Amino acid sequence: MKVNIHRVMKGIERLSEFNSTPEKGCTRYSYSKEDLLARKYLINQMKEAGFEVRVDNIGNIKGVLKGTEEKLPVVISGSHIDTVKHGGNYDGILGVVAAIEVGRVIKENNLKHRRGYQVVIFTEEEGSNFSVNLLGSKAIAGKIEFEDIKDLKDNMGISMVDMIEKLGVNSRRVSECRIPKEEIYSMIELHIEQGRVLDEENISVGIVKGINALNWYEVRIEGEANHAGATPMKYRKDALIEASKLISKIPTIVEKFGDESNVATVGVIECKPNLPNVIPKEVKFTIDLRGIEPDTNRRVLEEIKNELKKIENGGVKTSIKELTKAKETKSKEEILKIIEEKALKRKISYKFMYSGSNHDTSIISEICDVAMIFVPSVNGSSHCPEEYTKEIDIQNGCQLLLDTVEELIK
Repeated sequence: MKVNIHRVMKGIERLSEFNSTPEKGCTRYSYSKEDLLARKYLINQMKEAGFEVRVDNIGNIKGVLKGTEEKLPVVISGSHIDTVKHGGNYDGILGVVAAIEVGRVIKENNLKHRRGYQVVIFTEEEGSNFSVNLLGSKAIAGKIEFEDIKDLKDNMGISMVDMIEKLGVNSRRVSECRIPKEEIYSMIELHIEQGRVLDEENISVGIVKGINALNWYEVRIEGEANHAGATPMKYRKDALIEASKLISKIPTIVEKFGDESNVATVGVIECKPNLPNVIPKEVKFTIDLRGIEPDTNRRVLEEIKNELKKIENGGVKTSIKELTKAKETKSKEEILKIIEEKALKRKISYKFMYSGSNHDTSIISEICDVAMIFVPSVNGSSHCPEEYTKEIDIQNGCQLLLDTVEELIK
């Protein structure tokens, strides 16, 4: 069985038209006018392909092809169609269009399969509209109650509850979105890499071994404000100078104590009083630390803390606190082997890799086995108008998704 790449590309192009910022990238927030139009288009596409379609109480769209043994847990594929502001045309969208194409090919070939196949279009993955990401997958995993969403509003003050009800569903019963573990066999998601590894190495497909754990920390350094001209260097307790000592060492710490999956980013810096003629009294900055192995992540963090203690020798006070935490996701080894076998058979170039970005798959991993397939992002561009993936790589990714799903549902 082969995917029809022309249908896939047409689907991606069609979805790009549901956009509130033409000529400035793609902006399509969950539950917006553009989102509702995209939903209508996709539901029609799914019904035409032979899916039984329904929308759950948070707005996830689910399309089912029943298997010959309906009591068996199903195989899921899908992604999201919401975007960041001025985003691209491939993030999430590729995984949705590809998952529908897989079902379409299965129906066209009258494939007999024991397990059911389900496409899920997850709502509010990006969190652009209500600042809560991965909402649809969290609801399916049983992590969302009505209390969690009843007070959420967009930047215009419109409540999520009111927007959801435009879909004709009952958000007060959002807990009913949960799918029990025993009903899902596995999930496989096709996605753009959103990094530059595959493109730089001229590799068509990434087989994702896992999704990095995410930890955000806030570091605080307290010094002493004083006159910038009248205070000699040896008498200063400059919070910014001391902060810069740690910040500059973070890349070396990650390289020395981390593994290939570890990355760290200082993304926000606050300096007080933030005046040109006053020695900085206080600096706060964030560290985004990611990696797949808990022991390695701990080792990197401990070394950062050790360096932080050394800074206190400069006469400043320091502290570090955790802001947010998301555990790592490891893909199912058996599914990875299937993907690799299919890539070898199709003569598609591939490499094993980790995902530094979070995905709906990471949440769904709490209720079933998972895996992901990446395709290259040209120049590593994503969440921007320049986001682009070559047609040949899209075709290879879609074909591997089809081949893997076929193996899992048979």
